[in-house]
Amino acid sequence: MSPHMLDDVLRNPLLRRALEAGEAQVGRAVGKLLSSPSVTAGVGTLLSGAMQARRTVEGGLKQALQAARLPTQDDVEGLRRRLDELEAMIDGMSERVRRPGPGGRGGPGETP
Repeated sequence: MSPHMLDDVLRNPLLRRALEAGEAQVGRAVGKLLSSPSVTAGVGTLLSGAMQARRTVEGGLKQALQAARLPTQDDVEGLRRRLDELEAMIDGMSERVRRPGPGGRGGPGETP
């Protein structure tokens, strides 16, 4: 079926009404399912199990990385933060060295 023919079929008023009625029925059925306490409890249990499985996989992955002596993402982020702190400290020290001291003298290396 060509795209042009499909457009013609979808424009058919009878088909459009049938599709709309089908969508309404599906919407009502989904609404009934979601309002059912047993269905929502089942979905909650399913999501809880999925989250627990994810935590288990992440824990196993972390242990495997540690066993292989490879850093985790948290390790790398911690190191990046520490490097940023050290860089800021070095920049501050560099600025103090470049700044003239009392009496108009420069930093270390300049003789009076």
